[in-house]
Amino acid sequence: MLASGKREAVKLIELAGTAESHRTKRLFEALSQAFPVRFQERGKGERNRTDAVIDFGTDATEARDKVPTLRVSPAGKDSTKADKVLVQFTSSPSLPAVFRGRTVETEAALPPSGLRLADQEVLASISGRPIWAVRGQGAEESYHSAIPLPNMDANGVLFEHFASHNFLGLLPLIHFLHRVIGADRWTAPPLRACFMFDDPNLHWPRYGHVDFRELALSAERHHYHASFATIPMDGWYVHRGTAEIFRQYQSRLSLLCHGNNHTTHELARDYAAADRQALVAQALQRIGSLERRSKVQVSRVMAAPHGACSEELMGDMARLGFEAACISHWSNRSHNPSKQWNMRLGLAMAEMVADLPLIPRFRIFPTCQTDILLAAFLNQPIIPVGHHEDVADGLALLEGLAGFINSLGEVQWLDMQSIARSNFFTLREAEVLQVKMYSRKIRLAVPPGIEQLCIHRPWLSDGDQEGLELRLQNEDSVQFNLYRGERIPIRPGGEVEIASIHPSLLDSVKVPVARTPLWAVARRQLCEIRDRMKPAARRLFKRGQRRAVSGKQPKNPPP
Repeated sequence: MLASGKREAVKLIELAGTAESHRTKRLFEALSQAFPVRFQERGKGERNRTDAVIDFGTDATEARDKVPTLRVSPAGKDSTKADKVLVQFTSSPSLPAVFRGRTVETEAALPPSGLRLADQEVLASISGRPIWAVRGQGAEESYHSAIPLPNMDANGVLFEHFASHNFLGLLPLIHFLHRVIGADRWTAPPLRACFMFDDPNLHWPRYGHVDFRELALSAERHHYHASFATIPMDGWYVHRGTAEIFRQYQSRLSLLCHGNNHTTHELARDYAAADRQALVAQALQRIGSLERRSKVQVSRVMAAPHGACSEELMGDMARLGFEAACISHWSNRSHNPSKQWNMRLGLAMAEMVADLPLIPRFRIFPTCQTDILLAAFLNQPIIPVGHHEDVADGLALLEGLAGFINSLGEVQWLDMQSIARSNFFTLREAEVLQVKMYSRKIRLAVPPGIEQLCIHRPWLSDGDQEGLELRLQNEDSVQFNLYRGERIPIRPGGEVEIASIHPSLLDSVKVPVARTPLWAVARRQLCEIRDRMKPAARRLFKRGQRRAVSGKQPKNPPP
């Protein structure tokens, strides 16, 4: 049970197989930061406190330990080189739900033979060779994995070893940790998804290959949502009919913020503090003006142009009122090379970077199903991102991926603000609802029978001070200048908005902004012209190809 303001109990997991545990030392350090667990080599602690065992190939573990066990094949010279493989998952209820019955392509270094099975249920196999199995239940549950654990280097972080091309070594271990800590006690939000397209604006009913009305109708038929990361500079003009399309189909189309002027690596440059704040404030002021003239809401979520955003600028976005940023972990790490990243980066619902929630996204491809499954497994929002060129051949790509995502279970297709505000877990304890926030602002429906809330903000360390505000459905609000996890009385059955108040909050309206350089205006207009001309250029190119092919055919071919 969680007491008010207390952290979860830490589970002790023994490591049997000293040589292998030394090789994977940094990996286990990262996992102990990502989960409420502590790893200890066998023989170096009190045996009666062990909650689970990870065994690297020893033989007697199951007979000695009446605790859940994961046996992992150690890395050895006989393992084959990593290559692309197809992994067939069974329909076992012991598997994570999103993987059941799936066939997934990834890379793996396979041992020369599969698992030696004895009364074990196969969970996954490659070319008929079992590579993951389970036996027993409860305290005697024993998992076996034939895939060695990855070796994290000195600067490595977890997401690099749990990506679409190399997740297979960590999946059995992360699933095992979920079982040991009872992660299913916490209620996650339903699966949430949103297609994202960078650059489009409201200047015309089409933007390049995107026809907004056609896409909205497709989204209605195939149940999906598309959000367009619009450039605040483009808000100077709104086409009335285009705004009406967004208002009419607001459950299928939405907007979020994409930089400010959209110059090269605009959010990743080395600015003075005042210049950073002026840039962010101008983006918010322009977005506010766009909303007033179009009557279309824009999510206060930033999709960084080219995925480039500095840690310092993320801090200013948090201070000025952005609720989140949406950037891939790969891009974020690439554009902040001097930052010492936390080893656990990548496994949380959202990461807090410089006080700003960071929601991961990934590139949209016809073959991005593995990225979709991994996001769903981690309870992360499913956000495939692309550009208008990705639908140059029509909307079949979106419709096919939407069908795959919808096949995973109950899916809520939402705008980015709603996604950011649904990033939390809940745990019911009698009349108390424990709420674990992964966003600075969330919106919660209070279940019947709940009389008290207890709010947890995992990004705060001991000594950190942030206020808390609860705004009820009737607009009444309760504020805490300093909140440390005490129980808050609440009326059941209604909705409440919970905001963690940044200690250095700034008003974007009061921040002075600079004039936009003419070269930045000219650059953006030329880019928009280029994008809008691409469909016509593509048609002309295809017409020329057809003529060239037809011209090569003889008019009177021989019999």
